[in-house]
Amino acid sequence: MTDEKRALLKLLSLCLAYPDAETLPEMETTAAELRDPRARVRLSQMMTQMKAQSLLKLQEHYTAVFDMNPSNSLNLTYHLMGDREDRGRALAELLEVYRQAGFEPAVNELPDFLPLMLEFLAAAAPDEPHALIRRCLATVPAIAARLRETGSPYAGPLELVCGIFPAATEEESAGKPTGEIRNSKPEARNKSECSKGQ
Repeated sequence: MTDEKRALLKLLSLCLAYPDAETLPEMETTAAELRDPRARVRLSQMMTQMKAQSLLKLQEHYTAVFDMNPSNSLNLTYHLMGDREDRGRALAELLEVYRQAGFEPAVNELPDFLPLMLEFLAAAAPDEPHALIRRCLATVPAIAARLRETGSPYAGPLELVCGIFPAATEEESAGKPTGEIRNSKPEARNKSECSKGQ
């Protein structure tokens, strides 16, 4: 994996995380330095949209898009398994994948949280993502398509994720994971504890 791709993965991880005042300037600077013109334009457009809003508005939009709407959840095993027992086993497997690679998550999120997964892929830089990670990434195109329809600025980063891992995300169109929401609704993010996972 090239350094440019690793930098893009790290930036996408920040873009898809809960907005905070500390990371927004870093995101803008890194986006402007990207060599990939498509990624630079898409993410610079996102930064422009975000700068036009107050931090509170950005946080409200994030919560409405990802936490209050389970079909857009960034906890990706939910799209594969709902709340069935095998989801717990999948989460444990992901955590073990991270630990075997020497990656210790710095945030208090479930291991299937997409920004955390992208941070891991940027740090570990595997030649090929683990099979379970590929299954999780295969749910991203459906989420990106829904956000594109609603005009959310988060559609751009999700589409860039699909472009980085086309072999994984094209599994969705081959009829493997569908992005279908199953079983009960995941818990919404607690606004007072925005670093917590679902």
